Amino acid sequence: MKISLTFHAHQPNRLIAYDFFKIGEHAFYEDDRLNGEVLSQVSERCYLPANRLMRQLIELSDGQFRFALALSGVILEQAKHHRPDLITSFQELSETGCVEFLAMPYYASLASLYSPGEFAEQVQEHCDLIEQLFNTRPTVLWNTGMLYSNAIAAQAYDMGMEGIMADGNNQMMGNLHPNNLQCAPLIAATKTLVRNRELSNDLAINRVDSSWVEYPLSPYTFSSWLHKQEGQVVNISMDYETLGERQADSTGVFEFWRSLVPAILFQGDEFLTPGEAVRTLYSVGTINCPQPTTCSTFGTTSQWNANVMQQEALKKIYDLEEAVKASEDRDMIHVWRKLQSADHFHYMEKSNGFTPYPSPYDAYIYYMNALADLQVRVKQEAEELRAFRARNLA
Repeated sequence: MKISLTFHAHQPNRLIAYDFFKIGEHAFYEDDRLNGEVLSQVSERCYLPANRLMRQLIELSDGQFRFALALSGVILEQAKHHRPDLITSFQELSETGCVEFLAMPYYASLASLYSPGEFAEQVQEHCDLIEQLFNTRPTVLWNTGMLYSNAIAAQAYDMGMEGIMADGNNQMMGNLHPNNLQCAPLIAATKTLVRNRELSNDLAINRVDSSWVEYPLSPYTFSSWLHKQEGQVVNISMDYETLGERQADSTGVFEFWRSLVPAILFQGDEFLTPGEAVRTLYSVGTINCPQPTTCSTFGTTSQWNANVMQQEALKKIYDLEEAVKASEDRDMIHVWRKLQSADHFHYMEKSNGFTPYPSPYDAYIYYMNALADLQVRVKQEAEELRAFRARNLA
């Protein structure tokens, strides 16, 4: 059996308690201290030891172990500022030639839903950063939260992507097999790689659930499940933070993976990256997905845009696009784009367990106040730009 493994890593830019009285006072919206602290903690518990383990597994397998990383531009930007050793660690992995880097919207945004043009620009910016850091250019797209639809697949095709990742949730799959490559209607040139939701969640969630019927899961049991799978390729995808952060070292997560990879190879199965999958395997059918789906519990976008606060915040941030871009101020555009990260809207949801804020309402207020300040600055910039052009014309 062929196995394609992808890890996704992202850290949000959390906002300070930006109250009404700060509007017009300063444009520093992010809690840089907290962002740096969280990144450092997760780097020590997860990213650095996970990278060391993955490199060891590549070396021990003589390069037979191969996998992909989907690293947001935001986490790489934070790492360049707070933890340059993390960038070095990822570069060392890249130098093995056994790691593929996937394309993402740089800011882990929802632009694919609200502004296709902006989405394309963010993916381009992300691909440029990946090429700059790792000397390789992505050919497969991993959208925020595995956002996928017919329209998004068409956007991936327009960008020249060879493949796009999607989650194999029941809402989208119907009777199609998740272990087969598909394509969106009329988009045969860009193949859709479907995440095996059940097996991915067994590793990411169920492995540490003591009420699960298979608990405690043996790596040899899981490798045997993979071996018995049908179809072309089993796509396993999860957050990189699963290793050492969501599942602490004390759960045996690193030892589990240290045993799992050799067990898979010993039984004759093969690892390949998403890019290798789309280049060597054919799509067996068409997957029709008119509505956006994600890898969330319910497979919908509700974690970002279901309530009134989220909807208002999303409308206002994307309504600013024309004015922000007309300013031609690169720093301002960068700030506006960072405010597009999906995390900001997720924090406005009651059930969010990762929020740094006292309540969803606080998340909404801090965000809207920061956005109000940005609106003021965009207006000022536009007025100054008009005055400058008027003077030059005179």
